[in-house]
Amino acid sequence: MKLPSLDALVSAIRATLRRFPMVLLAAVVAAVAGVIATYDAVDEELWGRVVGTAALGMPFFLAVDLLAERRRWSIGPRSALWTLGTAGLVGFYLLWLDWSEPVAVGRYIQLSAGLHLLVSVAPFIGVRELQGFWEYNKSLFLRFLMAGLYSAVLFAGLAIALAAVDNLFGLEVPEETYFRLWIMIAFLFNTWFFLGGVPQDLPALEQRSDYPMGLKVFAQYVLIPIVVVYLLILTTYLGKIIVTTVWPSGWIGWLVSSVAAVGIFSLLLVHPVAERAENRWIRTYARAFYITLLPSVVMLWLATWKRIDQYGITERRYFLAVLSIWLAAIAVYYAIRRSRDIRIIPASLCVVALVTFAGPWGAYRMSEASQVRRLERLLTASEILQSGTIRQASLMPSLDDRREISSILRYLVGTHGTGAISDWFGGALATIDTVGEGTGPSPQREADERAELLAAHLGVGYIGESEARRPGAFSYAAKEGMPVPVAGFDYAWAGQGLLRDSAVIDDGLLLRYDSASVTLRLSAGEALLAEIPLRPIIDSAQAYRAQPGADARIPPAVMRVTIENDRIRLAAYVTTIRGRDTEGELVLSSLGLNLIYAMK
Repeated sequence: MKLPSLDALVSAIRATLRRFPMVLLAAVVAAVAGVIATYDAVDEELWGRVVGTAALGMPFFLAVDLLAERRRWSIGPRSALWTLGTAGLVGFYLLWLDWSEPVAVGRYIQLSAGLHLLVSVAPFIGVRELQGFWEYNKSLFLRFLMAGLYSAVLFAGLAIALAAVDNLFGLEVPEETYFRLWIMIAFLFNTWFFLGGVPQDLPALEQRSDYPMGLKVFAQYVLIPIVVVYLLILTTYLGKIIVTTVWPSGWIGWLVSSVAAVGIFSLLLVHPVAERAENRWIRTYARAFYITLLPSVVMLWLATWKRIDQYGITERRYFLAVLSIWLAAIAVYYAIRRSRDIRIIPASLCVVALVTFAGPWGAYRMSEASQVRRLERLLTASEILQSGTIRQASLMPSLDDRREISSILRYLVGTHGTGAISDWFGGALATIDTVGEGTGPSPQREADERAELLAAHLGVGYIGESEARRPGAFSYAAKEGMPVPVAGFDYAWAGQGLLRDSAVIDDGLLLRYDSASVTLRLSAGEALLAEIPLRPIIDSAQAYRAQPGADARIPPAVMRVTIENDRIRLAAYVTTIRGRDTEGELVLSSLGLNLIYAMK
């Protein structure tokens, strides 16, 4: 085997640079920003966004270059698209600064998927070369795998070399160096190597007839049988739904999506050999697959519609609904027309990803609007929202409504902010929501606290996420910083985690939790001084929360038990108590207590 000379290697590197200059520039920006982020702890998040934005530029500029190359454009049109793309990336970065983490992640994945799909179809827009299209994407896929393998081996080799220098010569190599090395290899070497294998003579691909039989074996004997089995399961489940008239489970959405993805992928793998005489069964199977997929898509519609009807639109339900419509359109198209044009699959999916990225019809605006309308209906029904203004609650919403109101507030605060509902509060939102900065979204760690403040102002007993997910769960906490009467007491003691171990207070006093009776037992040696019942405290806290206008944090007096006998006088103030009460069985998971007492 003849190895390439250094001159040939340098020539290939230069040729790749001349062919894809903007792609490599984006890779350099991403690599440099990634390395800077490891040094700048203060602005690490901002530099991380630069990395992400530059990474989006790589597939966009690659699609532009391939399209321009295929159309034989001059430098003028190509430069114009480069300029527009750069402006779009700058705009994306600036908008990213105002997005919440869930919205930013969703938009990024959506745009990245759309741009990568654009790469797969850009050179073949308006060019009907179906064999060439398949060969082109096969080349990209194999080159991607090869680039990943080479990059992994190169990183492993250099990382071991650094470790050897560190251990053998005593030259300290900071841990961050390994991450910086990975960044440089991932964005520079990996990208350059991948681009070096992108096909140049695209028209020549149409004449290729070689086909790796391993793909056919994998698709025919692994993927297709799996798809058939799951389609049988889904069809049988549909029969069960018809017989029992029970709505399909929400989990069905992910199963249908997975089966559709694997099924379509398997058909794409065997596309080039589908017309051969010995493989005519492939066309029969393809048509049967799309026809059989339609009932499963109908189930997906039913499951998605049920969730939307109950709980409104969210980003996940929006995408599930849109993808189900896309699946139905693809299935009907290929079942009726028996078309061999596989470009339609990535092209249409690319359009869906880009069209739903933004705008009033997009996933994020529609989800926010749907949840605001749902919250408006709930508050209006409880007479809390009247004529577009929040009023003092005259009656406490039901437990289910409180759970939904709390969930919507938590979603809005953590995903979109409170701007859409700020007018309801008559300009007083800033004095109510003292945690958030303005009406923008908050990180998830403080979204719960902001939602709790809003619920308290609405007069709705707030139900946290953990309580909402577990039936019968409860979580109560006392207000902090409130004075309590101490006259007649000599000692004060505070404790947390009282459910696990016995707590030694002082002078031989021992506090132990008894789960059978849900009480705290205070003893001195073998003598029982007092039993502190906890169920009455839970009942009092629950009754307080059920009152209109009740605060989320409960006054200490509500969560207090006083006991006096011939040996001790005490007042127990529960600071936090969490647990679950199902079918009369009370199980605590957390308990905090302040105890003041006087011995007699």
